[in-house]
Amino acid sequence: MNERPAGFVESSRVPSRPREDPHLMSDVAPCEPTSGVSAAGSSGVSAAGSSGVSAAATLLADFGPDDPARQLPTFPVEAPTSRIVAALESVDPASLSPIDLVEWVAGWHQVMAATTAHQARGVHVAATRPGPMGDFVTDEVACALVVTRQSVEQLVGRAAGLDASPELAEALVLGLVDARKVDVILLGTLTLPESSRRCVIAQATDVARGLTAPQLRRHVRRLVLVADPASAEQREKEARKERGVDLRWGHDSMAWVSAYLPAAAAMSAMTVIEALAAAAGAHDDRTVDQRRADAFADVFASILDADQAPDGTPLARRHGQRASVNVTVAASTLLDLDDLPGDLAGYGPIPAHVAREIAQDATWSRILTEPASGAFVERSRGTYRPGADLTRTVITRDVTCTYPGCRQSAARSELDHIEPFNHADPRAGGATSEDNLHAVCKHHHQAKTAKLWNARRDEATGNTIWTSPLGITYARSPVPVYAGEAVYGPHRPQRAPQERPPF
Repeated sequence: MNERPAGFVESSRVPSRPREDPHLMSDVAPCEPTSGVSAAGSSGVSAAGSSGVSAAATLLADFGPDDPARQLPTFPVEAPTSRIVAALESVDPASLSPIDLVEWVAGWHQVMAATTAHQARGVHVAATRPGPMGDFVTDEVACALVVTRQSVEQLVGRAAGLDASPELAEALVLGLVDARKVDVILLGTLTLPESSRRCVIAQATDVARGLTAPQLRRHVRRLVLVADPASAEQREKEARKERGVDLRWGHDSMAWVSAYLPAAAAMSAMTVIEALAAAAGAHDDRTVDQRRADAFADVFASILDADQAPDGTPLARRHGQRASVNVTVAASTLLDLDDLPGDLAGYGPIPAHVAREIAQDATWSRILTEPASGAFVERSRGTYRPGADLTRTVITRDVTCTYPGCRQSAARSELDHIEPFNHADPRAGGATSEDNLHAVCKHHHQAKTAKLWNARRDEATGNTIWTSPLGITYARSPVPVYAGEAVYGPHRPQRAPQERPPF
């Protein structure tokens, strides 16, 4: 008996143009490439003008609904995106009945899917067409969209997958799947041979509309294992090469640290965390999750404090400096005279009380900033040798890589001569000085070295001006190392009235 995949959602929302629903065996049979799968491709959807018409019921009259009390059909509908947009914009959501309001939201969801598909077509052309951008097309697009290069790389990967999978591309244009489900299908089948991958993608596309993204991910994983069990070992080895650790910023002085690990290693780590959390006393009022998080953090805090790995090996230095967590905070805030936010290197603004906690047992170094902007002016030299002092000065001033939008911390970046160092005649230019050095991550350092991107510093503003292979310029302004009172202006944090001790 044929059954839906586990968790498949059946809805009474019958599409206005019913599509035949797919049926998959609960025990999935090995994937066989079929010749019965046809796809019109995204180019099969034409754009029809709808100027002068504002009533949703008229614009989408061909798609129902049968109920005269309804203003909107059941989405998705096979209509040009421009026609759907015009229909949705012609009604005020506040005037809709509950059921039409649900369809209004579903309609915009279809529009979002379609625009994602059309954007992917353009991204694929940009990524594959030979031209002056070369291998740095993602950097050019990232600057234009004001997003990270990693975000554009995700767009490029999705675009390539959709170009090779016309049935999935059409499903996205028609709103049968959204961008997240497309990514689940493409990434989940990436390791399969091309013939098997096409078949699995077709199967997954058929059922995607009835599954959430997590459910779809599990279903795709099963399809992949059944489709190519012989190469499972090789796929596991290839997947292991992608292991890594990621840091993501959160709100309210919080962040996520996630690790992509072999399943066994992940279970080992979690087992240790569970054991450490369980060691808490019976009267500990923390939740289980809080104990786990604290145990995880304590492991790394003890390593950082000891400046050595658990086996006794000293931690590696970067730019001659020991591993450390750095916070910038006003002296007045440290003395509890005000509550101006501090700045945690690599994260950003943090509340005054958090900055004080971090600074309690820290080694302090004086940094002078420009009052109006918080921009770096000078760092105390202390007893550091000139080379180390120059390195610290540049790292402190730049905060991050100076490429527009790049958030790689300056401490993890490379120091680059803005005017290239002249190895043949050092006196001819390219001085190793504060004015001619800036921090750039390895990727953008390579782009500059290859002469695909060029950089210069505007002495008047401190901006780093980058020129792309297309001749477009992007200015990266100095990042404040500290947001002082003048920066906040009328929004300066206010303290609650309190009595000062009489001493």
